[in-house]
Amino acid sequence: MYSEKISERFQSLKNAGMVTNADAVGQVGAIGTGDLVKVYLRIVNGVITDAKFKTLGNVYTLVASDVLCDLLKKRSIENALLIKSEDILKELDYGIPENKLKIVDLVQSVIADAIEDYHKKQAKAQLNAKK
Repeated sequence: MYSEKISERFQSLKNAGMVTNADAVGQVGAIGTGDLVKVYLRIVNGVITDAKFKTLGNVYTLVASDVLCDLLKKRSIENALLIKSEDILKELDYGIPENKLKIVDLVQSVIADAIEDYHKKQAKAQLNAKK
């Protein structure tokens, strides 16, 4: 049913969980729609040093979220925004069926939400530092 790459990845999700005191949190989707993706990032000097996820969804959503976290690590926040759905699919040897490709787009879209959260937190910290 699942490709070998999808099955292997699902059995050894390495990025599931949370980053304690994350510098950025992104969330897309909704429980009512069937898929919810939340990503937690640790960012040091503008570089993502850790990425974890919590996802409500099917196997494809889980493995795509896990791959995304791998792709995010060691990237600058600007470079992270360049990650495309195609990059996730390539890492999974294109093992996601055509009728499930929207899941990969959803997972990829969490990057922008997390980076926006990071910028908001940075702006707030700068404002508080001036007080």
